[in-house]
Amino acid sequence: MRHLLCILVAVLAVLACPGQAPPDTATQGKNWKEELKHLRININDTVTRYPKFVRMAYGTARWVVKALYTYDTAYVEGFGSKWRFMVKCNNWFDTYTGRLTQYHMPIGMSSNITTKFGAHISYKGIGLGYMLNLKDVFTGRRLDNRRLDGSINTSRIAVEWYYAKDRSDINIHRLGNYGKDRWRTYEFSGLIREAYGAYIYYFFNHSRYCQSAAYGISRHQRRSAGSFILGVHAGHQDIDMDFNLLEDRMKTYLPDTLYDYRFAYRDYSVLVGYGYSWVPHRRWLINVTALPSLGLRHSRPTNVEGDRWMLSTNFRIKIALVLNRKRWSYGLNLVSDGHWYRSRNNSFFNSSQDINFSVGFRLF
Repeated sequence: MRHLLCILVAVLAVLACPGQAPPDTATQGKNWKEELKHLRININDTVTRYPKFVRMAYGTARWVVKALYTYDTAYVEGFGSKWRFMVKCNNWFDTYTGRLTQYHMPIGMSSNITTKFGAHISYKGIGLGYMLNLKDVFTGRRLDNRRLDGSINTSRIAVEWYYAKDRSDINIHRLGNYGKDRWRTYEFSGLIREAYGAYIYYFFNHSRYCQSAAYGISRHQRRSAGSFILGVHAGHQDIDMDFNLLEDRMKTYLPDTLYDYRFAYRDYSVLVGYGYSWVPHRRWLINVTALPSLGLRHSRPTNVEGDRWMLSTNFRIKIALVLNRKRWSYGLNLVSDGHWYRSRNNSFFNSSQDINFSVGFRLF
């Protein structure tokens, strides 16, 4: 029970007031139970006499803040606001290209752009938000696609996770000789994609480079800085293309009678990349981050080529433009994720592009 209380006090201490100055010596002699009851918690408190397990919690919280939340203030600074409100507009689309089977049949497909609009409110690192699909509102047709994602950012380490499932119609631009001579579009309802996974990053120049200043708008990058980034990724991709749903005239473009192509696999890879934030003006920030990855891929028994191990090659690219003006922040960013499945008979590349615009206001 004491260990649980110790952890609870440490969490409260970090959320309540990380980085505050030590309290005045006038607090000495105050009852520690009253201090805790009224949430007058300060992880830098060296005056009030607390029990051993509470002092241990304070020590843990101080270490966490120093190790994970400390920046060189000449380069990165906080805004001094605990509460933030943000309005967001999120747009994304997927692409699928490659050459399939031993006949190297060219293929090219893309989804329509999905647009979501919503709001998000947060207190320090804890937030709550909701996004509404605008096409659901204006067309009255509910699109069958879902996306969930989240992140935790500190100065040294960042964790990101995602989930996506899409059953909406996509557009075929190339299928064998279809679309060879000119750009064409054929609406196809036979593709289902599901993806989920997580990234963990470590920033080597963590005291001067802040990734969340570009993509979370939670801090201010005062001077230009860059950092090498090392990370790991574990992810799952399952893309099923059922060409049985094609019209008969479209099936004639297929090289054989194989009508169902499924790429289902899991990746375990290491990312090595670099991120740079350029500050041309004290209010502006431009960030470019490139994260190629290499590792192992295990295809599932339902995969087009069955259960096997192979090389995993993927990439992640981020670009951001941020303007900070008094209590307001404006952000525009692009995140592109690509996955390349390559074997003797198949070369299949799928990618997802997310374009986000946000307007944030720091409350107090």
